[in-house]
Amino acid sequence: MFKAIGYRVYEYFEKKERETAVSNTINFLSLLQGTLIVPVLMAINLFIKIDPQIFGVDSRIKYYIGIPLAVLLIFVNTILFKKNLKGEALNNLKIRYQKERYLLPIWVIFSAPVVFVFVFPIVYGVINGTISFPFLEN
Repeated sequence: MFKAIGYRVYEYFEKKERETAVSNTINFLSLLQGTLIVPVLMAINLFIKIDPQIFGVDSRIKYYIGIPLAVLLIFVNTILFKKNLKGEALNNLKIRYQKERYLLPIWVIFSAPVVFVFVFPIVYGVINGTISFPFLEN
């Protein structure tokens, strides 16, 4: 899935500015993967209530994990995607993922991190009962 999205994003950035297309693609994929963690953890927390203090972890750990996670994602994506976006591997991606008409528009791909970070927490709060809206109450 990330290869298809990565190729689609690379194709977009290559049309805009060829010199920075690889680095922009890697950075966007890292951002997308980092923000994808938010709804996954929310879904897990809906079914299994996880309290960080059970493990003896400070409740502020969520604030300390962001920078190391970003560095790790950029490093891993650089290793995985940099070689896939050059030479013969890029030709294989073109053959495999390039289509005349994509099912998913590029604006949906670029708006996914915003949805993951801002919309999903609101939906989670409504489902969990921590957020209430006057028009949703009986």
